[in-house]
Amino acid sequence: MAIVIATHKVKDFSTWKPFFDADARRRKEMRIKELKQGRKADDPNQVYFIWEIEDPAKLEAGLHDPELRAIMEKAGVIGDLNITVLNEF
Repeated sequence: MAIVIATHKVKDFSTWKPFFDADARRRKEMRIKELKQGRKADDPNQVYFIWEIEDPAKLEAGLHDPELRAIMEKAGVIGDLNITVLNEF
């Protein structure tokens, strides 16, 4: 298992959130276990995710899906998703 910390900025959280919620199936297919999610205290349009994953390659492939990119663009994601993968010790 690995832990993922991911973050990206959105134009408007209330516009972005329904897109995120509606895409839960994709995260399940990538075998992501969602541990925590939140917004930066001093910037509510900076969102963070903490996930547990079984297969980093499956996550990588899923994140490069053109359909996901299109959804992120419609949702108002600014820039790229920044990801840190941590191996537990």
